Amino acid sequence: MRPTMYLEHAQDVLGQWLDWRRESKTALVIVTATEGGAVRMPGAMMAVSATGDRCGYISGGCIDADVAHHARQALSTGRVKRLRYGKGSPFIDLPLPCGGAIDVCVLPNAQFSVLRACHDQLATRQPVTITLSDSGSLGLGHLPTPGALSFQYIPKLRLRIAGRGADSLALARLATASGIHTELHLRDAAEAQDAQDAHRSGTGRVTLLTVPSALPKLDDDPWTAFLLAFHDVDWEEALLAQALKGAAFYIGAIGSKATHARRCERLQSIGFTERETHRIRGPVGLIPSMRDASSLAVSVLAEIVEAYQHKVRSPFSSTALALLAGMPNVPDTHLFQSSSCTSA
Repeated sequence: MRPTMYLEHAQDVLGQWLDWRRESKTALVIVTATEGGAVRMPGAMMAVSATGDRCGYISGGCIDADVAHHARQALSTGRVKRLRYGKGSPFIDLPLPCGGAIDVCVLPNAQFSVLRACHDQLATRQPVTITLSDSGSLGLGHLPTPGALSFQYIPKLRLRIAGRGADSLALARLATASGIHTELHLRDAAEAQDAQDAHRSGTGRVTLLTVPSALPKLDDDPWTAFLLAFHDVDWEEALLAQALKGAAFYIGAIGSKATHARRCERLQSIGFTERETHRIRGPVGLIPSMRDASSLAVSVLAEIVEAYQHKVRSPFSSTALALLAGMPNVPDTHLFQSSSCTSA
């Protein structure tokens, strides 16, 4: 039996489920409801193979082993199982320390085509919804079936950093270690050492910038955060102007209040409105006036994750995806995102 993989995002759990399912039977476990202070949200997933391997998790460790045991039983019988833990559960020997309750559904024969489509849509940076019927069948999209539950899954957080030196590298290292896909834009040959350090730390993609007038093609999507870590007027104006034309949910720039004010004034002087420049966060970070790179990285990444969570949980805000706003009768308890960061 291989070690448990504590994968969090639905794309990762489903990717492993698909790999295992091609080899042998594999169960999918979905959290269908929670009460109280549950660790995971409705929609969280865990995959359990016939040999007992598992990935993903649905609690802080207090019930996962038992759920995996029931999942292997379900694989033997081929029958869907619905389990409840905590308040009102028949498993009185497995109380939840939080005092709440977790309901899960174990699917021994989940539809391969539906889960593959769900995984592939997330992999192409598109949100996706799956519907779980009362009988245990899955459907792609929000289906108005009586008794069915719908769960929406959001693409992973992606971070794009443009800058140089310790601040950029520290944030790239921390984000990469947190499982966030990170891209780093550095000056060309002048930052060769930074590029080598970024590659060694596992940063997903390193792009070398040449001149401000020839920036790489913008590919920010609504699940991308952009941080400017340059202290160079020519570069920051060009990079921020480009980012403001994109769909990034977060745009931040390192610097003092005075620097940020001058930065916004320059952008407004070349045609951006005050409303547009208001999208740029500055000074960045949840903790003000961080003076060393590692502390600044923690502060900035925490702010980015907070903004990402706010976007996901506030479907009717100005930064929300129109698809969410157009989904009728889907209560918040059925909206589930997975962040690297943070959830499945």
